[in-house]
Amino acid sequence: MNLTPRSSMVRNTNSCCLSIFPPDTGNRLSVVTSIKVAFGQTNPVVGDVAYNLDQLMKCAEAAAGEADVLVSGELAISGYPLGDLSYREDVIHRSETALQKLVEASSDPKYSSLYFVVGHATLAASKSTHIQSSKAIAHNSASVIHDGKLIGTYHKQVLPNYDVFDDWRNFVPGNQELIFDVNGTTCAIAICEDIWDHNSTRPASLRKAGVELLIVPNGSPYTRNKALERRAAVRQFQDGFAVAYANLSGGQDEIVFDGGSFLINQSGVEIQRADFEEGCFYDLAPELEPVKSDDMSTLWKVLVTGLRDYCRKTNQTKLVLGLSGGIDSALSAAIAVEAVGAQNVIGVALPSRFSSNHSITDAEKLAANLSIELRKIPIDPVHKAFESALQFSDLASENLQARIRAVLLMGISNTDNALLLSTGNKSEIAVGYTTMYGDSAGGFAPIKDLFKTDVWKISSWLNARGDTEVIPENSITKEPSAELRPDQIDTDSLPDYQTLDQVLALLIEHSATIDEVVANGHPRQLAEKVEGMVRASEWKRSQGAIGTKTTSIAFGSGRRVPITTRFTQL
Repeated sequence: MNLTPRSSMVRNTNSCCLSIFPPDTGNRLSVVTSIKVAFGQTNPVVGDVAYNLDQLMKCAEAAAGEADVLVSGELAISGYPLGDLSYREDVIHRSETALQKLVEASSDPKYSSLYFVVGHATLAASKSTHIQSSKAIAHNSASVIHDGKLIGTYHKQVLPNYDVFDDWRNFVPGNQELIFDVNGTTCAIAICEDIWDHNSTRPASLRKAGVELLIVPNGSPYTRNKALERRAAVRQFQDGFAVAYANLSGGQDEIVFDGGSFLINQSGVEIQRADFEEGCFYDLAPELEPVKSDDMSTLWKVLVTGLRDYCRKTNQTKLVLGLSGGIDSALSAAIAVEAVGAQNVIGVALPSRFSSNHSITDAEKLAANLSIELRKIPIDPVHKAFESALQFSDLASENLQARIRAVLLMGISNTDNALLLSTGNKSEIAVGYTTMYGDSAGGFAPIKDLFKTDVWKISSWLNARGDTEVIPENSITKEPSAELRPDQIDTDSLPDYQTLDQVLALLIEHSATIDEVVANGHPRQLAEKVEGMVRASEWKRSQGAIGTKTTSIAFGSGRRVPITTRFTQL
């Protein structure tokens, strides 16, 4: 498995140190000390502590002589999130052993001026009592290392228990500060959720203790506009001290850590910012543009990274997917090519008696645009064989076609040792406009958290960003259709996607009631219909493939809704 990070060394000829001003004096003119921070923005593999430690040491080599302190992301040694692996003593012991190796390595003279602040798991002195039935045995920790010595260890105090985060279930909370000195600068540590507690009294306590720089290792996954939210949280938590915010980079199952580590000085001005990619970043940029709302470029990086790292970390090298000629499979194929290379992507056209001519020609054009292999397997002979064995209802016959395609795609998946991609979008998955064990089949669903309108937007952006067409224009502009019966279009069964996506966003991402959907300008009958479809489709979603999370509420581990329920306002 090749997990060598791309070179991501950021340099700036105008680089300088973070100036630290004396606390509580009001004097912002005289510099007392200065400190230079490097971010070790690694892409850890959960459980592979040897690999993770190696990546941290590469960052240390880059930072040596360039920075005073190297800061990693949250649980950079063990990987994050650990889930219930945090209950295993052998997993925690491996993390502790790797930490000790890092302590020993720091005694090398080339690191003599470098302090390490590294995220890791550590065995708790006593079992957790914050939940009566908790099995938690470990802390989510960060340790300070310098010159062959472990200076001290801080344990995360605020343990999140929402969305994809289960720290409250998996870890024992800490309750002690760790304050230490780096070349005359008084530093302290907080870990991720610690600074999102807006009612915390810690900022005032830290200021009172004379803290000048708060170092914050994070495992903060991407959702749209999260970069803006992080900075707002930091500035709300600040109380006269600078903040070094270090994030992880890369994909882990359904989530993507989007890097973007940053340094904000005591006045709340951002003076250092890392890129999306993994690597070591240590130079300041005094004239940074303000962070803006996410653009399509960031979303594209997230989609590609999510699939790429899922493949890299699970030893998948090839991908296969059905190409219907529609926009969903076209965008999924484009993501696949960017993630693993065109030579490792197999496209399969599976026309039926109901497929239009443009379905085939659009699939052919896409394959040519992406330079991928295209196989064509008409399904009508198999369809007729089933029909000769059993008389199907109209709906069963439609679903049968999707399931025949799935069987053939899975056959190719097994034969060619290629991971099958499911190409459904969030709009279809939300209302159950999918066939179980048919088009829902697959090991990863790269666009499952994109509404149909998002699929159109990013496909158009993809075409506009270069000189050549990627997604065939006809795939973008034609009427969406499952083509499972004559003259079928999606709006036979669904509202138009512009309207549907607005209602779905209210119901799913804003937890709106039907009354609130109506108050936002949508007919009650429509709101009730869509809400009912969402509720009735929970059983399908519970069996679906994981896919990259891009929104605050995705259909994944962060959304837990009963399948059997009669509550009608979900």
